[in-house]
Amino acid sequence: MARLHSSFGVTVAVVCLAAGRAGAAPVCGSVAEFNGYMSDHAATSDDVTLTFDVVGVNPADFHNGKGALAQMRNTTCNGGAQDAVIKVYGTSDPLNTAHPPGTLKMEYGNQCCAAGTCSELWAEPNASAVVFANGSEQCKVTMWVKPASVGYKLECGSSTFDGLGGNPEKNVVNQVAVLEYLLTGGGSTWEISNAKASNVQVCYTVTGTPAQTLTVPVLEDVTVGPSYPTTVFPDVGDLAVEAADNQAYLKFVVPPSVGKVTQARLVMHTRTEASSNGSGGEVYPVANHQWSESTLTWNARPTPGATSLGRIGPAAIDESVSLDLGSAITGPGTYSFAVVSPATDTNGTHFFSKEGSATAGPRLLLTYQGGGASGGGGASGGGSGGQSGSGGWGATTSGGAAGAGVDPGVENEPSSDSGCALGARARGFSWWLAAVALLGLRRRRAVRAVITPAGE
Repeated sequence: MARLHSSFGVTVAVVCLAAGRAGAAPVCGSVAEFNGYMSDHAATSDDVTLTFDVVGVNPADFHNGKGALAQMRNTTCNGGAQDAVIKVYGTSDPLNTAHPPGTLKMEYGNQCCAAGTCSELWAEPNASAVVFANGSEQCKVTMWVKPASVGYKLECGSSTFDGLGGNPEKNVVNQVAVLEYLLTGGGSTWEISNAKASNVQVCYTVTGTPAQTLTVPVLEDVTVGPSYPTTVFPDVGDLAVEAADNQAYLKFVVPPSVGKVTQARLVMHTRTEASSNGSGGEVYPVANHQWSESTLTWNARPTPGATSLGRIGPAAIDESVSLDLGSAITGPGTYSFAVVSPATDTNGTHFFSKEGSATAGPRLLLTYQGGGASGGGGASGGGSGGQSGSGGWGATTSGGAAGAGVDPGVENEPSSDSGCALGARARGFSWWLAAVALLGLRRRRAVRAVITPAGE
């Protein structure tokens, strides 16, 4: 909106603009690609648009229940989830007059709101007009979560159905589902089993700090065995792991530059001799780090933890094998492990130590967020070799009426507290206005929300 101010006969146009967002161009792909990228990179997005065609949504298929047309959620927030779902109401007995069969409700919320008690939030209208009657309807569905709005648009023949709400808690997304509702504890509900979705696409931009990766070489590694109770194992190039016999001890130092570790994987490589292949071994955490590869013996070896983190191997000759260490590594610090072959194993394994190979010794592959290291740069500290790192990769609403309705390509926002109302702004439109106007920053109203599958 432009306001005209007149002073000394000069008219000045003051244009109040919404704060712009600088970001990368959207990436588009399948639901599986989106979910996989977000999981692999521990990432989230505050700008996600899902589109698909759907047919076969019949309210009679979920009598006295609901179906989930689409869902967007964030599983990374501490202590809960951020969630948005478009629900379709089924037939009911007695009739649900507040939400008749075939109507929609877009419900969303945040179990991780910064302060106070979260409560339910929904897009308007709630409920929509009747969209689905018998499953014959063919609709194009668009759903989005953006920095200032959460909403949907269904184009079914000549009719358009819109729903729109604000995003005061700044929900973000790292997982998308179509025709089902994913539960926080695992599994799903509200499936629309007889419906078919096609032309499914997710477009998004990545927000937050991208995940970083780091390779940490072993600091100290040594074999201990009952045949050498008080002396150091003679072959420093061999990490031998044999049934109820030789064991390998590994020590790593994760440097202070690393932030929160989201994934840690141990990698070891077998030697090239004919007898090197074997069953591998169980990897145990070792709490005591006060040992040295130059002095450690069988009798002096620290006691491994009681629970194995998993098996590394089996392995063929001259082969790399790895193990996901789960939550054993959380951030900077010293970590020790013992690789132990139980008596039930049938074949011992010989791995390269760092002395046996400068390139194939044990190492950790870490994925992390935050910290002082940036993507693409090496991080040093603690190890016998340097660590290497790289970067991780208020508008009008209408229900049931034909027409343009809400445009998900435009950031639809409520009026600002400053009084400079801007009902909708197109991305990339405001830059040229900034050359001739003053930039007005706007604050958005806060409303806390939560969503539960049991809710209406």
